[in-house]
This record gives sequence, structure tokens and C-alpha cells, in this order.
Amino acid sequence: MPKTVIEETVDQQYPQVKPARHVLPSLFRRWVPERRERTDLEEIEYVPAPGMQDPELQTGGKPPIRLITFLLFAILPFLVCSVYYIFIASDQYVAEARFAVRSLSSTGSSDKGDGTSSDNSSGPSGLLNMRSASQDAYVVTSFIHSTEILKRIGEKLDYRSMFVRHDADFLSRFRASQSDEEFLDYWANHVSAYIDVSSGIITLKVRAFTPDDSVKLSLAIIQESELLINQLSQRARDDIVQSMRGDVEKNGKAYSDTLTALNLFQHQSGLLSPETQATSSSTLLTGLLTQKLEFETRLFVMRQSNADSSPAYQQLTLAQQSLQDQIDKMKLELTGPENASLSKALLEYSQLDTNRMIAEKLYEASQRNYDTVLAEALRKTLYLAVFVNPTLPDEAIFPHRFTTPLMILLALSVIWMTLSLIWASVEDHRI
Repeated sequence: MPKTVIEETVDQQYPQVKPARHVLPSLFRRWVPERRERTDLEEIEYVPAPGMQDPELQTGGKPPIRLITFLLFAILPFLVCSVYYIFIASDQYVAEARFAVRSLSSTGSSDKGDGTSSDNSSGPSGLLNMRSASQDAYVVTSFIHSTEILKRIGEKLDYRSMFVRHDADFLSRFRASQSDEEFLDYWANHVSAYIDVSSGIITLKVRAFTPDDSVKLSLAIIQESELLINQLSQRARDDIVQSMRGDVEKNGKAYSDTLTALNLFQHQSGLLSPETQATSSSTLLTGLLTQKLEFETRLFVMRQSNADSSPAYQQLTLAQQSLQDQIDKMKLELTGPENASLSKALLEYSQLDTNRMIAEKLYEASQRNYDTVLAEALRKTLYLAVFVNPTLPDEAIFPHRFTTPLMILLALSVIWMTLSLIWASVEDHRI
């Protein structure tokens, strides 16, 4: 359409309007909003000329990129997963068992003398027992997820054949050509063991393709875990008892050596007990000195009475001389030469007897400590308490044939929406 025709049409439809007179004073005139000029071209409807097509129809419109990406990113994987989980995935059965690591010192409450009972879990000792039990439980769970248990179970059970099954689907089964390290990762996905921190209870779940395999594998794991706990308890008990037993044997040998030395001294000296011999000699010497004093008194009286020439005086003098010889001999035995005196023998005997008593006390103390440590070690012996044995499952828990594809769809949808928002934000910044 020619330009002159358009202008004439516009003039006819929208005649020019004269500006309105300002009624308000000039002070308030500036607060009145100005009337928006109308653009006549905005009201013009575009009419294509004959023989020409609409440009929008020429381009055909933009393709629905977002819909295509959503179908490829979320819907297609959802359909593939649905087909796999509903029609292809093999049934997997789960056997569950529950057990705990306990010791004889924490099996219950101890009765007091007044008939009341005290809980072992209260106080610092209870916290220590709980902490040690929890540590032992972590040792068991770590052992269940290690290669050591695979080596031990492999000596009694062909566990690989339970997962390398031709009747299982290709994604779930384990391939025989894979390495042991890869099987350990596969084992972690099918065997789980977690601890309830508050109670120390270990929950074991074993997933296999048949109910019998899941139960057999669960029993084998429990058996090897029990053997591990017994070995750890035996090793700890042997270490403690062995050190105390060495002290007992050392002190016992020292005590035996002191007895041998004391017996040799008695045999060489001919004295069973120098202390008794010295006591007897001292008593006898005291009697001889008393008798000598009496003789001297009688001789003094006879000399005062001028009877020193009488036969009685002569006999009394001979008796006094004989008594003096006995006293001198006895004194010589008590305090004579260094190698033959009774005092020397008494000193040596006292040293040997003191060593014997010390060795005896040390031996008795070490024996008592050994008995105490042995009783405590036996009281703290660890054992595996199984209170929920694995039973034969009736139905397959895995796979979740409907919930798993839906969860995958939900996750992929969230990821797609997040990526779409990020892409839209980037496009906005570009504009």
C-alpha cells in the first residue's frame, strides 16, 4: 500500500485534536501528568500485500529445545530403567541378623550387700565399658568389610559362585573375570553391617540371589566374627597373664635360691637356728656366772674366817676354777675368732633369713597379683551375643521395581530443571 494512502487513512480516523486550555494556575500546572501522545503507527494493523507471506510463517517457528532435552535427559532414562527393573532385574533376597559384642563384666547389674542393685552402665566405669564395647563393635564391622573375612570364608564356602550366577541378570551378577579388589566393592554393596551407637548392636544384612545363599553367607560371617572376637580376647588375656606370670616365676626362683642358701648355711655350720643356739648359750652363761658369783662369795667368807687351809676351801677353789673355764669357753664360742664365733654365724644367718622373708613376701604378692589379673581378664573376656539369627527370607526385597525408576525420574527432573535455570540465567546475562 502506498504511503500517501496510509497517511490519508490515518488522518481520517484520527483527526488532529487542538491542545486543551490550561484551567489550573501555573503553580499547579506542572503536577498534572501530561497526556501521552498516541502513536498512530501503533494502531496500524499490518496487512501483507498480495503475493507475500507472513515472515513468521516463513521461518516455521523455533523448535521445542527444552522439551527435547527433557525427553532425552529424563524421560528416556526413566523408560530404560523401568524396563530393566520391571522385566529384566533378578530377584535378590536379604537375610538379616543382629548381634552385639559383650563382656562378662557388663552382662548386668551387680547386687550390693543391702540387697539393692547397681547398674554397671552408671559412673565412669560404665562409660569405659560402653566405650570399649563400641570400639570392639567397630572392629567387627571393619572385619566384615575386609579381605581377611573373604579369605577365611573362602576356606569353608565358595562364596563367589553365589554371585556369579548365569540365571542372574547381567548388571546384578558378578563377572568371574573381575579381580579381588573389584569383588570387595561388590561385597560392600551386598553385605552391610552398621552399629547402633546407643546400644552397640550390630545389624548384618546379606543380599543374595537365592534365600539359601543369603542365610549360608550370614551364618558364615557370624561364625568368623565370633572366632575373631575369641582370638582378640585370648591374645589380650595371654599378653596380660604372660607378663604377670613372668613376675611370679622370677620371684619364685629368687625365693627358691634364698631357701637353698639358708639350707647350705645350716649344713655347713651345723646349726639349725643360730638364734636359738645363741639364746640357749646366753641363758647357760648367765647361770654359770650366777654360780660363779656364789662360789666367790663363799670363798670370801671362808678367807675372812681363816679357813682357807681347810679341804672345803680347796674343793671350792677347784670348783670355781672349773666354772671359770666353762665360762671362758662359752664366751669364746659367742665372741671368739671371726670365722668360728656364734655372733658371726648369727649375723650371716640373719642376712640369709631376711633375704628369705623378703623373697617370700615378693613371691606371695606376685602370686596374689597374678590371680587377681587372671580373674579380671576372665571377667572381661569378650564374646559375640547373637540374639537375632538369620532366617530364610520368604520374598525378594530387591530390586524395588517401581519406586527405583520413579526416584530416578525425580532426580533427573530436578537436575534438568536446575541446568535449565542455569542456562536461562546465562542467556539473560548475554542479552
